[in-house]
Order: sequence, then structure tokens, then C-alpha cells
Amino acid sequence: MKTWHRGTIFGLTALYLFLMHSPFLVDVSVNPYSNPFRDFTGALEENDILNEADRLFHGILGGPESIVFHEGFLYTGLEDGRIVKIKDGEITTVARTGTACAIPYEERKCGRPLGMRKGRDGLLYFCDAYYGIYTMNFTTGALKNILPSTVHVEGQELKFPDDLDIDDQGNIYFTDASTKWDLSTLLYLMFENEAGGRVIRYNMHSGESEVLAKNLNFPNGVQLSKDGKSLLVCEIMNRRILRLYIEGEKKGELEVFADALPAEPDNIRPSSSGGYWVGFTSARNSTNPLLPDQLSEFPNLKRFYGRIHTFVFNLVVQLSEFVDNHAFRVFAYKLYRGDYILSLFPRHGIIIEFDENGQILRSFHSPDGKICDLSEVKEHDGYLYLGSFVNPYLGRLRL
Repeated sequence: MKTWHRGTIFGLTALYLFLMHSPFLVDVSVNPYSNPFRDFTGALEENDILNEADRLFHGILGGPESIVFHEGFLYTGLEDGRIVKIKDGEITTVARTGTACAIPYEERKCGRPLGMRKGRDGLLYFCDAYYGIYTMNFTTGALKNILPSTVHVEGQELKFPDDLDIDDQGNIYFTDASTKWDLSTLLYLMFENEAGGRVIRYNMHSGESEVLAKNLNFPNGVQLSKDGKSLLVCEIMNRRILRLYIEGEKKGELEVFADALPAEPDNIRPSSSGGYWVGFTSARNSTNPLLPDQLSEFPNLKRFYGRIHTFVFNLVVQLSEFVDNHAFRVFAYKLYRGDYILSLFPRHGIIIEFDENGQILRSFHSPDGKICDLSEVKEHDGYLYLGSFVNPYLGRLRL
């Protein structure tokens, strides 16, 4: 064998061993899984209805994740940590969880408001991915951090508060998406397929918290049932919605509400028909899976990629710390966060309405991805308002 051949083989072997076993890299312990898809038939039959949606405030609103209406104003949280209200085309900043910051590489400093609800007490309740659970006075904008992320619940701090709902007894039900990864390492959470998420109940009167369900695979959106006896939980990486019983004979039990969904479910909110609207990332079926789907049963390949990602992109991020250039730092952080990788995948927008038993009533599609990556569907006065964690606009579709 020629010397350069031996040197190449040795070098590649050494690189592989370093990437797979070096203690200096983030360890992504990928778990294999197999998750079937439904075909686009029946209530899932493909259409282009979602393409009719308007893109409101394009380029002005960054990542309007969740939506609440109050006294004629639309409230939403943005990627720069602000809570804004919107009416008659005017956007007004009401509050900010973090401090003034540079997006996206100072995201932790900014704070990141995610799921939000209007409480019966007239306050806005929301999760901040980095800082915990907040209330906000609609009139004054005053914030109160009622459950900081530094608080330990059954021995573990809140790593990734995501979405919430509130019952009539002053209990907040919320998801802690992972006990290992936070929002800044979202790509690793999705790569690892780590079932470390929790559903937690926080009683505002006693100040006590308890874990109602654990070992969930990226739990996200939550919605109390109409009778208040169960909680619907969107489990992103298993592409399903679970029902968690919180009262009655089945208290503490989990059962599947809807599974084999065509995309990862995000937030879940009531529909006017008595069912539920769910926003999704990007739809696919068995004939057009994405690369992560194809690699799902090959954990070592995904782990190898994850280690390469941390090795190469962390170098770029570290370099950006010494380069006084905003554009380069944005580029480096987006590389680290995986934005550019995710943007390479085909996009197919979809939202789905379920009935109260988990059956699909209808679905609206955007096959070309004109409207996609939707985190929430809020029905209000004959329109569907479409939130997104990443889109630079707020969607609105007339029903």
C-alpha cells in the first residue's frame, strides 16, 4: 500500500475516533426510533389553502410564537425577548423579559417568550425559555417572574419551559421540554431523540410544583380538556399528541390522543367547533421523508454528524467572539444552532384541526412551503392567526 494511502487511512481513522470519543465535544447520545407516517388521504388530502394566508408585518415581527387577544389587541412574544401588542397596523412594545440584545447570538440575554395564555384574573401568563414562568399586566406591562427557571422541581431545574395552560383553581400546567438541553441547543435535543421532557403543575396559591409526567420526547404544546379532567400534550419528536389524566379514576395515566402525524406538533389551541387546532413544522409522508427521518434508525450516523457539528461549528462560534462584526456573529450562531441545515430540507406547511376525540377533521396545506414552520393556530373572529417560532411575519387566514 502506498505511503500516502496509509497516511490518509490513519488520518481519517484518527479523526473518526476523536469525533466519536473526545470528551471535549458535546455528547449527543442518539437513540434509534421508527415512526410511521400517515398518507395524505381523507382529511389529510393535500391542498393549497394555507397559501391563501396573508403575511402580516413581514420583516418586522421576528418569531411571533404564540398569540393572545385582549380588548381588541393581539399580543405575541418575539425572538428579541419583547412582548408586543398590535392593533390597526401599529406595533407597540409592552414588556421585555431580558435586556436589550443582539439577535440571535445574544438570545439568552434577550430572553425568549414562548407559549402564552390569558388568565381569568386578567393577566397574561407565558413561558420564557430561559427565565421561567411570568405574568404580565396588560395595562402597565409590569412583569412578575412567578416561577424562575433556577427553581428545582423534584431535583431538577427548569431547563426549557415551553407552553402552558391554566385551570380555574390557580394551577398552571406547563411543559419543560428537556432536562438536558435548552433552547440554544435545540438541534441536539432533536438529534438525540432524548425522552427527558416533563409536564409540571405549579399551584399559584401554595407555590408548590409537582411533576405529572416525565420521560417525554420533547413535550411542547399543552391544552386542558373542556371538562378539565385531562391535559393534551404535543410530543414533538414522537409526532403525536398524548392525553394526560389529571383527575378521576385514570389520574396520572397517559394515553395516545393522535399519533403517526405528518409533522412535529407544536402548540395546541381550541377551535370554534369544539375541537383543537395544532400548528406543525413541515409535513411529509412515507413517499417523501426528510433526511432525519431516513437516519432515524441509524443512531451512530446521527451521533457522528452531531459531533462533527459541535467540532466544526463551535470553532466558528469561538472565532466570532474575536471578530467585531455583527453579520459574521449572526452567521456563526445560526451555523451553531443548525438554522442553515434545517433550511436545506423541503418545506411543506400544514395545520390540522382535530375533534375532541383526536380524529382529524380537516387540514390546510402549503405544499411549496410558502407558509410553513407554524407553532400555533389561534382562531379569532373568523380568522386563523398563524404563529411561528422562526418566521419573520404573522400569518392570517380567513376561514
